[in-house]
Amino acid sequence: MRVLFAARRSLPHLSPMAPTALACAAAGHEVRIAAPVRPDGYVFGPGLSVRPPEPGWRPHLVVRAQDGDATAPWPQDGPVVHWTALDHRDPVPRHGGDAGPWCVDPCPPALRTDAEAGAWAVRHEEPAAARPAPRWLRTPPGRLRVCLRPGAGHGVWPPARVRRLARAVHGLDAELVVVADLRTRYVYRDAFEGPVRFADPHLIGTVLATSAGVVHEGGPDVTPAAAAVGVPQLVLADVRPPGDRLHRIGAGQRLAANDADDAADLTDALRLRRRLAELLHGGRALAAAERLRSEMAALSPPDALVGPLEEYAAGARRIGPVRPTRPPEDRPGRHRGRPAANRRQEQEGERAT
Repeated sequence: MRVLFAARRSLPHLSPMAPTALACAAAGHEVRIAAPVRPDGYVFGPGLSVRPPEPGWRPHLVVRAQDGDATAPWPQDGPVVHWTALDHRDPVPRHGGDAGPWCVDPCPPALRTDAEAGAWAVRHEEPAAARPAPRWLRTPPGRLRVCLRPGAGHGVWPPARVRRLARAVHGLDAELVVVADLRTRYVYRDAFEGPVRFADPHLIGTVLATSAGVVHEGGPDVTPAAAAVGVPQLVLADVRPPGDRLHRIGAGQRLAANDADDAADLTDALRLRRRLAELLHGGRALAAAERLRSEMAALSPPDALVGPLEEYAAGARRIGPVRPTRPPEDRPGRHRGRPAANRRQEQEGERAT
């Protein structure tokens, strides 16, 4: 089967699909990655990098990130499965009621809304890093570590905000690790007055696993990665729902510049320090984040999604889009741990029947 994983606009929407793309490749399927970067500019993991479709290449299935609606420049002759971002800003296309969920949702039930109740669930997992982490990141930190993932692209935070956040973290005697690419680091080159460590975006999962808290803008890469390791989150965003949902269950807080009280906190390092202290030392956020981590761990792993995707694509080629008999979380062991050849033989037998 030929499978195209596509994100039109942003890498943060692409990276959560990486483990499923790797699982499809490991099952013997031909996988292509379409993304807004050069073919050698982003690596999914060992053995899989961005590789756009060649002219004339047509997929049997398209797994497409919901990162904005524009005309997709990649082939879409096959059936489309939408990979829902954790912020759920874009409506999920629904066709024909029981014709199928047409959607994969990495959002755990506690953070979902009723609109996403019928989607296929899948656990968030970080792909193996293509390059080893630096030594300082492979050893436990000597004090509390706070991860800062500032805005990127068009949503770059003002340097003054980053400076206030850095002061707040240092005021709590915590270590600050900034996860940013080289371009973003250059924008903030004069924003740090105290010691700070930097890490590349592909190491976000490793950084979060050693952190006591994270401050970010609610992106679809860092939000589920932090939830998967039970890290309390402080979201600085006006329009993205993850901050509100995390606050609702107690696993995080949101600060919005369009709220008068929040705006005052955003412009004052002492108030930011108080917010961070509540997050790191209050206890309630950590307990809620741990419950969220356990809930995410109970979802189906990415390799359990390969079988339903195969069935969905095969059914769509025969009679149009169809829904698998049961979602992957109800069939945890059917396709796991078996050679790809065995799965293909089963499918050929089912088609012949």
